Amino acid sequence: MVPKFLEHGLIKPSDVAVFTAVGMTWSGYLSTHVGMMDALGYRYLTSKAILSHTIGGLVAGFSANILYRIFF
Repeated sequence: MVPKFLEHGLIKPSDVAVFTAVGMTWSGYLSTHVGMMDALGYRYLTSKAILSHTIGGLVAGFSANILYRIFF
């Protein structure tokens, strides 16, 4: 699917870099945080953990975009 999108100009390589960075950061974070916070006995911190993970994903996407522009 991605090669066809690139071929038709619907996305750019930098878009792939950003999507990959955000996707890798956010993959499975709901199940991860709920289970991890529950296992540690800090379930009440789940919302804060999810918020920090969400911000981390946005930072990863922004960083991927900047790094792509610098190196390519």
